[in-house]
Amino acid sequence: MATLWTGGTIYTMAQVGETVEAVLVEDGKIVATGSVDSLSPHAASIQDLQGNVMYPGFVDSHLHIIGYGEKLKHIDVSNVQSKDELLAIIRERMIEVHANEWVIAIGLNETQFEDPIFPTLSELDALGEAHLIIKRSCHHLILANSKALAFAGITNDTPSPEGGVIDKVDGRLTGVLKDAALYLIVNHMPHITPEYIEDALEKAVVSLQSFGLVGGHSEDLSYYGPPIQPINAFQKIVEVQQSFKVHLLQHHTVFEEVANMQETSSPYLEFGAMKIFIDGAFGGRTAALREPYCDELDNCGMLVHSTEQLKEYVQLARQHEQTVAVHAIGDLAIETILEVFAAYPPREGQLDRVIHCSLVDEGILEKLASLPIAVDMQPQFVQGEYAAELARLGKERAQGLHPLKSLLDRGLVVAGGSDAPIEVPNPLYGIYTAVTRRNFGELHDGYNPQEKISRFEAVKLYTVGAAQIIAQDHIRGKIEKDYAADFTVLEEDLFTIDIENIPQVKVTYTVVDGRIVYKSL
Repeated sequence: MATLWTGGTIYTMAQVGETVEAVLVEDGKIVATGSVDSLSPHAASIQDLQGNVMYPGFVDSHLHIIGYGEKLKHIDVSNVQSKDELLAIIRERMIEVHANEWVIAIGLNETQFEDPIFPTLSELDALGEAHLIIKRSCHHLILANSKALAFAGITNDTPSPEGGVIDKVDGRLTGVLKDAALYLIVNHMPHITPEYIEDALEKAVVSLQSFGLVGGHSEDLSYYGPPIQPINAFQKIVEVQQSFKVHLLQHHTVFEEVANMQETSSPYLEFGAMKIFIDGAFGGRTAALREPYCDELDNCGMLVHSTEQLKEYVQLARQHEQTVAVHAIGDLAIETILEVFAAYPPREGQLDRVIHCSLVDEGILEKLASLPIAVDMQPQFVQGEYAAELARLGKERAQGLHPLKSLLDRGLVVAGGSDAPIEVPNPLYGIYTAVTRRNFGELHDGYNPQEKISRFEAVKLYTVGAAQIIAQDHIRGKIEKDYAADFTVLEEDLFTIDIENIPQVKVTYTVVDGRIVYKSL
């Protein structure tokens, strides 16, 4: 039983400005596109767009779906403007809970404070008797109270683990844990049960659909107990509901375990590249740099793994005929992994993935363009912490922050994501930022304005680019015959409305395989 979608503007994303009058859909696939007159005789029903605007379904190319659901479950402190406000919000929750429970706050960004400093360990301990952790917005740093530290057996004498930092001043814990050190707590919290994971996942999917997303590329398999726990949750919710398409990256620590499970893929749940963290983030000054941070001259950040370790991981992926996706933010991190990729390339036709790729120069750009690599960018990263990054990197280096146009001009495949829960997973926010390079409400020419891209290129990041990066651009990312009938339907035309209105555009429908999975009220 075929359905004809028509009655609005339908952008195919095959080329700039291309539209069709109608789309015929049957059994989850696009059967044909063309005029209403030519297609209506083949349709059993008509879906009237009522003047709304249809695009290929938007996909977030990099996020942590369960982690985003956790943010929806816990205390969101991303808009807190002072340390006192932060402590007051958490104190209110600590008073309400039992001493054995866990209080979790997510999204702290101290650069928004007039005095950008973290609470001390004694200030955290004074809030109450429950276990407490506060996740910084970058998720590469947490604050933990003494009870949470004791839970993990972390004392003044505990050495920092490889790839992480247990912060101390004069030999005493500060409560700050960076990168691998924070997993000593967060990967072992007792409330991470199958029920907890499923609840977080279900909340996340509902929210993502409301943003017009039909799918996402996620990395969740190493944070919630054995990988079978999150896999079971995805199977129970995503696979059964068939209303959202998940492409799962596999952290290198669980890669072989997942491979040995021989899990089968489907359009709704598929397994992708090995994921490796190469460095940390600018927020905790753990992104690996070739030259020291301008505001911490004895610190160049850190590489999470040695080059020899990286070679072993990449070779393991190749043995399984798999690609590799790396978190790489600093210029040293990007440079290091590109050398490994050059030595151990993927199979013909495959693309490795550099996620974030936050600090580049001409040499790095040339190297990227010479290799079979796609780049997974988060346009919203240019918002929020740009001033802090400028202070840490200096004006000259900061010219290479968060590239976009430079990547596209060199012919690289580029996809767009949010890294939720770090940013809000609204693709319209990313599209706006990719075009303007500024925060909402600002009117300047943009941060590194030479990296601004067109509206078409920005929408392409979340449609064609998201499909290209997983080698599925022959079946996803466009409105064409034989492609999946995944659509994002909006009230406004992103290519013609005032640019400042893009973040406020409302989603009318989210459509997966021809079925409406979200409808605005």
